[in-house]
Amino acid sequence: MDTNHIAVVGAGGMGALFGAILQDGGLRVTLVDTNPEHVDAIQRDGLKIVGFGGERTVSMQVTADAGTVDDAAVVLFQCKAHSTRAAAQAAAHLAAAGAVAISFQNGLGNEEEIAAVWGADNVLGGLTTMAATLEAPGVVRDFSRVPSYIGEFPQGSSERAQGIAAQFTDAGLETHASANIATDIWKKLLGNISMSALSGATNLSSAVMLQIPELKSICLRALDEALEVAQAVGVELEREAAVAGMQAISQPGGTGDNKSSLCVDLLNQRPTEVEFIYGSVIAYGREHGVATPTLDALRAIVKGLESHYL
Repeated sequence: MDTNHIAVVGAGGMGALFGAILQDGGLRVTLVDTNPEHVDAIQRDGLKIVGFGGERTVSMQVTADAGTVDDAAVVLFQCKAHSTRAAAQAAAHLAAAGAVAISFQNGLGNEEEIAAVWGADNVLGGLTTMAATLEAPGVVRDFSRVPSYIGEFPQGSSERAQGIAAQFTDAGLETHASANIATDIWKKLLGNISMSALSGATNLSSAVMLQIPELKSICLRALDEALEVAQAVGVELEREAAVAGMQAISQPGGTGDNKSSLCVDLLNQRPTEVEFIYGSVIAYGREHGVATPTLDALRAIVKGLESHYL
C-alpha cells in the first residue's frame, strides 16, 4: 500500500480543494466523485481553482468508480452525509487492505456510518472550517486557509493520527491531531446549526446574516438550544467560545463570504444535509428531554424548501 496515496471520496468543492492542496504538496491523490460532468471536466481540462490564492489549474487523477482505487492508505470522506453509507461500501475494499478513513463532513453520525462498513478501528474523526464551493463542473472557488483537525473517534490520542496530521501539514494542509475529536466536531456543528438553515432560507452568506439583528438573534437561539443538547449528552462546551467561533467563521473577506453548503444544495435543488445537522441534534434533545423549538422550526423550513423539487 502506498502511504503517500490519498483518496478523496466526494470531490465537490471541499473534497477537490483538499485533494489539490495535498497533491501540490507532494502526495499522490485520487479524487472520487459520482457527478459525471464534474469528473469529465477534471479529466479533460484539469481542476480549475479560483478565489483565494489566485486562479490556477491542477491536473488531478479522478474517477467515478471507487473500486478502481486499489492502494490508497488514507481515504477522506467528503461526500454529502446522506451518501456516506453508500460511499463507504463502494470503498470497502480499501479498508480490507488496511486503509484509514477520515470523515471531514458536516453534522453528526458520519463516523458511525463509515464504521458500520469499515469497522470502528479503521475510522478517524475529522473536522475543518475551510470553505470552498463547486461553481461549475471542474471549477472550485477557494475561500480561505484555516487549520483542520483529526483524531481517534470519539476520543483518544494515537501515533497514527499524529502521523497523518504531520503528513498533511507538511503537504500544505495544516492539520492537528486532537485528543477529543467528538467534542471538536460538536464545536463545528454549533456553527453549522446556528447559520446553515438561515443561509439556505435567505440565500445570504454568514457575514451578511450576522449584520441583520433579527437573523443574528435566531442564530444565537439555535446555538443556545444546541449547546443545551450537547450538555445533556455529556459534551461540555462554553457558550462564549461557541459564539466567538460563530463570529470567526463569519468574517467578511474569508469564509464569511461563503454561503452554507445547505444553501448551495437548495439553490441546486439537491437533497440537503438537514437531518445530519439539525435532525440529529433534535433527536438527541427529545431523547434527553431538551426542547428545541428554534431547531424544529429551522428544520421544517428547510424541509418545506426541499419539497419544491424532491
